[in-house]
Formats: sequence, structure tokens, C-alpha cells
Amino acid sequence: MRGKRGPRIGAGCPYGVTDDSEEQDIRVLLDHIHGFYEAALDLLPVETLPSLAPRLLEAGMCFGFLDPVSNIIANTIAYSPPSPRPRPDDDDDDDDANSILSKVIADPCNNLIYDMFIPPEEIVCMNIARRSLRGLVSFLTFHFRFLAYTEAIRYLRLAGADLLAAVRLIKQDRDSDSIPVFNFTSPVSKMALYCAAVSAAHPKSSVLVRASLSLASRMVKVTQLLSGDNCLTNASIKRLTGWLSKDPKIVRRKLMWLALDLASSRQQITDREERKRKRDEPMPGDTGPVQKNSHRKPPMHSAFGYTQSLKLLLLGKIHALYLEALALMPGDALRKTQHSNLIKGGYCYGPMDPVSNIILNTVWYGAMFPTTKDFELGFDVSMICTRHLARVECCSLYGLVAFLRKRFVTLTENHAMWYLLMNNADLREAMEKVQEGGHVMSGSYFDGLKEAAVQSCHPDCDALLEFMGLHSADMPYKQASTLTYCRLEHLVSTMLSKSSPAKSAECVEQSTNATLSSEILNENQRMFIVAAKEKFKADQGFFVKKVNAALQEFSQEKGVDYELHIICGVNPEVTKRSSLSLFKRNFKYEYFHINFLATAKVSNEAGTTPELFFAECSNSDKDMEKRASLCFPVKDSSMDDARCFCCEMNGIKIVHPNLELYHGLYDFKKIASGEHGVVNEHIISSYDLHADEMCTIKEDWIFFDPNMDEVIALKNPIKDWARKIREWGRIC
Repeated sequence: MRGKRGPRIGAGCPYGVTDDSEEQDIRVLLDHIHGFYEAALDLLPVETLPSLAPRLLEAGMCFGFLDPVSNIIANTIAYSPPSPRPRPDDDDDDDDANSILSKVIADPCNNLIYDMFIPPEEIVCMNIARRSLRGLVSFLTFHFRFLAYTEAIRYLRLAGADLLAAVRLIKQDRDSDSIPVFNFTSPVSKMALYCAAVSAAHPKSSVLVRASLSLASRMVKVTQLLSGDNCLTNASIKRLTGWLSKDPKIVRRKLMWLALDLASSRQQITDREERKRKRDEPMPGDTGPVQKNSHRKPPMHSAFGYTQSLKLLLLGKIHALYLEALALMPGDALRKTQHSNLIKGGYCYGPMDPVSNIILNTVWYGAMFPTTKDFELGFDVSMICTRHLARVECCSLYGLVAFLRKRFVTLTENHAMWYLLMNNADLREAMEKVQEGGHVMSGSYFDGLKEAAVQSCHPDCDALLEFMGLHSADMPYKQASTLTYCRLEHLVSTMLSKSSPAKSAECVEQSTNATLSSEILNENQRMFIVAAKEKFKADQGFFVKKVNAALQEFSQEKGVDYELHIICGVNPEVTKRSSLSLFKRNFKYEYFHINFLATAKVSNEAGTTPELFFAECSNSDKDMEKRASLCFPVKDSSMDDARCFCCEMNGIKIVHPNLELYHGLYDFKKIASGEHGVVNEHIISSYDLHADEMCTIKEDWIFFDPNMDEVIALKNPIKDWARKIREWGRIC
């Protein structure tokens, strides 16, 4: 990359949570949870059915896909211990509700209960209330990417320890969709619930998962049955037991909406209680009450104030924009020249919507800085290098944030990213919302653009500013939708034809001086460039072969033929089971995950837009029969719909299917049980380390151009090109 990058976003940000505030949050949450158990004991006939008491104390967790009290009842009834466990304090008086509640309530003098990270061997000895809190936090951190433990605790406090209310708050903060939907039947939801049960030391985690899914799929009937204030009758218990013994029903989207709608109703009551509490005890980080305006403002409750989480979520949004841009670009142009132009100059900031900006900047860069002929690849490219795509996305993020903060000097880094996240990284819409939020615009558009170009390490800031400045009148700022590639290509061609002859002559002279510029390369660098291109061609061929085979199987199944458009993301390090046993397998990864765009060959439809696919394929050609490939379209999925330990630890943005199973989930179960050395915060930090990357990478040598990449050659001398090639893993 050119120039020197500024500090990483989030560097030096205050943590925002102290030991005292954390302990206070846990105290408040335990108070809520104790209230749930008191209400549940009012409904459970523990005196007439004494067997319910030990079952509640052992397995009656307050988390699941119903309201907290119903979850306690359902989990209590669903659990059948293999044999009655002896209770040392078993007296005649021990089966009344008060004595049971006393065993539920956590001992406030036990300081261990306020520890965020209680070891598995200690949590199993805790009472049911504290174990339930552990499960609540675990569900949120396993379900939502980049959600820190402390952030999960704060969301739960805002939600009054109601799991679905917390899910709703998180979805509202992370998604601009006004009507959040929660699919509790997805593999990630099931995995998160299982992990929550394991981390909370539930005796039979699979029983809790099955019970939650079975009753949630009958949510209307269950809610009606448990909505009364009277103790449940034997008939009601029998009816619940019957539902629990049945498989979950097929869930329609309306029921997914209903789950969060019911949580919203409960949240309103919690909000009133919390406002009363805050009069005497303000939460750390609060800046005052939430102002209820017609437009959305950054959350003032500080739960979503973690800059790192915001940054990584915004990178996911930006990645989706690049996938959309790749789908709109013609395959021939993309494979021949535009792949290189996109990764070098295809930033998503500019005068139009983000996708149009990506294509506009890509086409402009190719027209202004064509690759020197002697350094062209000489073959078509069917794969955008994963790290190249990640870097231009990261550069775009820094450019977007810099632009907003230059135009609005009172805007914090955190709030700038929140406005961009809520407005899909569209600068025009984000600026409108920032102004509605009370911030005053200062400086000119070009001041913001210059700051964006500098902070994003644009290869030629002056050329970009001159292009935008000379032709600002020609830009379609207010277009209603993304412009087509052809129109943008024509727009660039027209605008450049109006440029001064002196500038055009300068570009020609720059291209003709390639021989002179290439003298900056030593012999090892020259040999390395040649070998890197050959290696890229071979490795690309491997992935293309695998993708075409997976596509063929999918086409035969669906009866529609597909043609590869471009590969746009690969993680070659996916394990079959847990990564814990990697050392036993000599660090051999059995699978790779890959995203690619493919076009359906439909004879009666012209100009079909490519679809995004996910595939899981074997890393070897020898065992394809043993390890069958998976291939699914993922147009209805997003980065936040699924989890994959292998991809997240490597910081690779792969869109996984939200309703299908694949390898990469098993490690989360090991983390929940405490068998894995990695914890949630490690995953977030590792992703951030890999995704926030604006430095020179080895893949830059594949597309090296002496006219634009002189700094790369000067700062990266190569002594033994052959060794570097041998040590280079598969290029993806």
C-alpha cells in the first residue's frame, strides 16, 4: 500500500466497563432471575408433584425460546433424571415453594458469582439462578458475531434478563431493518442454545434444545396455557408433557416475528422498571435518557458502544456491497482487467451509492492507470484473491469514517461507524441522518473526499480529487438506484475525454516509461513475480475445478445449469471436527469454504444476474468420494446469519448458508464445555487482527505494476525467491 496508514480504528478507546459496574450488572440480573423463579414456583405444583423440585433445581434454566418463566417451567418438566438423586437436606418441609426458592437465590456473600469467567468445574456447583445467567450470556455470544461478554451482560440488563428481548435489542442495534425477525430453527440458533446449556452445566443439553424448539413451534398454544396466574393443573402438566414429547412443527416466518413481538411487549415493562432504577443508580457510560425522535440516533445506553464490534460489523456490510458490485460487472471484463483495477482502486466512497462508487472507481482506475503490458498476467482471472478483497474493503471503511468525521467535526469515531452501519455504508444517507441527529456540517465535499483518500491509502489521491473536481457537474448524485456497469463505463469514458490534453499525454508517457520504471526490480524480485503468477494460475485452477464440480452436482439436482462468474472468497483451513486435534493430523485441513458468483444458463432470459453460492469442498483430489462437496445458493443469507469458527479465526468473510449444516460449528461446542483453549474474546480479536489489514501482502506481487507499485519493490527486497515460493501456501 502507498503512504503511511493512521492508527487502527478503536485503538486507545476506553474499555467502558469496570469491575464495580460489572458486579452491579450481575446483581441486577440475578434479581430479575430470582423474580422469574418466584413466578415459576407460583405456577408449578411442587407440593402435589414433589419430583418437580429437584428437577427445577438441576435443570430448570430460565433461557430458551419462550419467556423466562415459561422456559423455567418447560425445562423443569422436560428433564427426567435417570434416577432420583439423594438430597441430604430432604425434610418434609423442603418441598414448599419458599424452601425451593431459597436454594435458587444466589448467596450474595459468595464473590465468585460476580466473576464473569467462572471455570466449568466451579459453575457446576453454582445454584440454578447463576447457571442460568451463564447460559443467557453464552447464548448471545455464541449466536451473535463480535459480541463481547461485557456487551452481552449489558444487553441482558437492558432486557431485564429476558433472552428474546435481548436478541431483539441486538438485532435493532445491528440491523437497519425496522422489523427484526429471529429464526430460532436455524443451525446457529440451535448451536447457540446447545452451547448455552452446556456452559450452564445442564445435565442433558440436547433435552433442553429439543424442549425449546418443540414448544417454540407451538408458541401460541403454549403462551395461552401458561398465561394464567393460577397454579398449573395436572391436566396442564400432562398437555405440556405431550407437546414436549413431539417433534418441533414447521415454523413459518410469522411465528419468528411473533417471538420478538412478544418480547417487545415484555420489554416495555422492563424499561419502566429500569427507568425507576436509573433515577438512583445511573449505568456507567450513560449520557442521559434516550431521546425519542422520529429518526434513529446512536444508542445512548452504551451497550452498543464497542468500537471493535461496530468496525467488524461494518466491514461485513461493506463486503456485501463488493459482492453486489462483482455481480453487476460483466464476466469478461472482470476476468481480463477489472479484477486488478477493483482491488487497487475500487473504493466504495464517492458521489453515488456505494455499489455505483465501487464500479465507477474501478473503471476510472483502469482507464487512468492501465497495467504495463510487460506485467499483464497473460491469462484470465476467475478468482479475486481473498486478502486483496478484504484489504480494499478495509481501506474503504477507513475512507468512509474519515469522510464523515471531516464533514462533521463533532462526530465520534464510534457514532460515525454506527451511522454508516445503519445506512448500509451509503455516505449520502448517512450524512442526512447525522444532520438530523443535531450535528452541523462543516468543510466542503472535497475536504471530506481528500481526507477519505488519504486515510484509505488511495494509490493516487491527487488524480482522484482532480477527476472528481473537474467532473463534479457530470456526476449523477441523486440517482434512485445503482447505475449499470455500461452506463458507468460510458460516464468515465465521457468525462476522461474532457480531460486536458496535457494530462492525457502524461498518462501515455507514464505507460511508455515502463522499461525505465521496471529497473527498480532486482533479479530475485523479477523471478518471484513470474513464479507467483504461475503459482496463482495453478492454485486458481484447483479452486475453479472444485467449484465447477460442485456446481455440476447442484445443477443436476436442480435441473438448471450454472456457469462460474467469479470466485470471491476462500478459506482453505476448515477442519472436519474440532481444531483441537489439528496437531495429531499434522495440521492438515480437510476442507475449504468458498464463495463464488454463478449465472444460471436460462435460454429465455437475457442478462441474468449472477447468484452468490457457498461451497464446502475437500482440500484433496484423492478423497472426493469420501468427502462429498456441499453447494448452496446464499442469496437470502448475510454475514450475520451464520457462524463458522474456522472462518472467523482467520478473519475471512465467507457468507455461509443460514439453514444448512457445514463444518465449522463443532469448535463452538468445545468452547462451551471449556475443553477449548480459545474463548469468545479470542475469536473477536483474531478476526480483527486479520480483517483490519491495510499493509502490503504477498499477493501484491501477482499484480505488480512498476508504474504504480514502486514502493512495494523498494520496501520488500527478496533474497531467495524460490524459497519464498516453496513456503507460500495455496494462493486463495
